[in-house]
Amino acid sequence: MYDSSGEAIGGVVSFRSCKQNMFADGEPACSFHGIVGKSRRMLDIFQIIREVADSKATVLILGESGTGKELVANAIQKLSSRCHRPYVKVNCAAIPDTLLESELFGHVKGAFTDAHADRVGRFALADGGTIFLDEVGDLTPPAQLRLLRVLEQGEFQRLGSSETIRVDVRVIAATNHNLWQLVQEGRFRDDLFYRLNVIPITLPPLAQRREDLPLLIEHFMEKYRRLTGKPIYDISDKANDLLMAYAYPGNVRELENIIEHAFARTDSSVITENKLPFYLRSDSDARLTAEGAAVDSVSEERSRILSVLQRHHWNRVRAARALGWSRTTLWRRMRQFDLLERSEQRGATVK
Repeated sequence: MYDSSGEAIGGVVSFRSCKQNMFADGEPACSFHGIVGKSRRMLDIFQIIREVADSKATVLILGESGTGKELVANAIQKLSSRCHRPYVKVNCAAIPDTLLESELFGHVKGAFTDAHADRVGRFALADGGTIFLDEVGDLTPPAQLRLLRVLEQGEFQRLGSSETIRVDVRVIAATNHNLWQLVQEGRFRDDLFYRLNVIPITLPPLAQRREDLPLLIEHFMEKYRRLTGKPIYDISDKANDLLMAYAYPGNVRELENIIEHAFARTDSSVITENKLPFYLRSDSDARLTAEGAAVDSVSEERSRILSVLQRHHWNRVRAARALGWSRTTLWRRMRQFDLLERSEQRGATVK
């Protein structure tokens, strides 16, 4: 709590509103099987996950790198009736093209030069359970054809064998590519695209769900407090402003890397701006304001702050949250733009 001059005169114990927003099983909506968020788009995604988890239908998770596609796949598997069955993950982009078919479907001895023994493929290992095909857009044309057969008929043949193997596997796929564009370019089969795209889930980039930033920052601070044992519980106003204004082209993964970087360099209980990566402090072109577009004049910034205050009925806590600032930072900007007196007059009128 602050007096009219901005001096601290007390404190209030508060609880996050997300704890009041619960799913039917009592789990806080801001944390859903390892996925953190309370924005409308994320809550909608949580609901879709719950609805489709126990289906056998194929799920295609779309989104930029670092948005949490694997976390969504994990949540679907955990909530399904196959949760205690095999769960096999394959990063299609990490396997050389020459080995991809063998890795997915297996081979028999002598199928190719280095095939010195039989090999069980990932689909056979996942029989009765779930397989997660990450970066499915990087599959080679032969592998695409074999995957199509598995999706259509539930069967495949190992390389070098004429024996047909039947499997019962739930397929969850993910990609950061625009698969439809790859189809138009002739680099991805259209029939496979339609088979994969039964239940599409598109994850928004972090820049489009900025209201989740405070939750994510605290989530990663808690994670690295636990991993490092460092009692770091706070972020300075300047550091917080930088974190809230950055564009995050690397999405949630980049935010986690930034917090890990800060923990590695911080020896006190507070993360200050000089402990953040240098590019956050120097690359002004990479920053966004929390309200969207960059403010290019003092008058525009004053108007923006005034508009947010009016929208939240001059409640500074809510206005600061909407702007992505700490309460102290909002107070300083209000003082800079002569808005404190108007705030006090508004408070007196309400009383």
